[in-house]
Amino acid sequence: MQLYASNSQLLYMALLKAFGYETIKLSPISPTFFANVAKLLGIDIEFVDTKLDFSASATVVHNFFETFVPKSDIVFQNWGESVGEAKVFVKKSKGCLVAEFEDEEIYEKTKLFLAGGIKRGRLWNYDVVSLGIKDRAKPCSVDEDKIAKTNEVVAYFDEAFGGNIYFDTLKIGTKTLKTHYPILLKPSLYCPKEDIYQELQAKGVDVQVRFKPLYRMSLFQSQFLPVSEELYKAILLLPLEKNIIDPLFEVLQKYRHRGCSF
Repeated sequence: MQLYASNSQLLYMALLKAFGYETIKLSPISPTFFANVAKLLGIDIEFVDTKLDFSASATVVHNFFETFVPKSDIVFQNWGESVGEAKVFVKKSKGCLVAEFEDEEIYEKTKLFLAGGIKRGRLWNYDVVSLGIKDRAKPCSVDEDKIAKTNEVVAYFDEAFGGNIYFDTLKIGTKTLKTHYPILLKPSLYCPKEDIYQELQAKGVDVQVRFKPLYRMSLFQSQFLPVSEELYKAILLLPLEKNIIDPLFEVLQKYRHRGCSF
């Protein structure tokens, strides 16, 4: 069973309503809307620490790098094969968002929410039977060749980065579409991370930084979780472009001697 949607946050709201959660467990390096929408709906949030492969024992997880095999109620991932076990897989690519359901009841409740809570009758007759927000999404698809192309770049990076002294890499699977390649800086590069980011951007390398722990946000203040904090300091996301290797190592070499202490 599939549902298409135009907005991740709206679909997520529909799923939370369909499951009827009173409390959910979240990794603190989840997308901010995982916590924001839950709080909007009055759902209590418990943050659980993240593992070094980005996994967590959470109710809802995101697996955009395919670095772990999730087991959860809801899994957000990139387009491709379903990875792990879930009652709902939400798969996304640019301009395309689809939810795949194992549970018919959850499917029907989500579908009703995204229909604005409206049940249609004969001709122009209809009734509003529950809360909902209309989402007029059309079926979409992704060129499967894109997955093979991103896998080729990932394999190229795996070989090029092997044994380097600046950062660690993660084992990335091959079943889903990738948008970035994650690296974990060595602790000696944590302090100059902002300078590294700015210099790479200036050289045309569209490096990204995400996953500021949600417990650091004013709205979601919670206890410090050590692995999530470490990942926040270490993570950089590289664009999937083969020509970034030389400028990347040039910048990292420049800052490796600065050192860092906490």
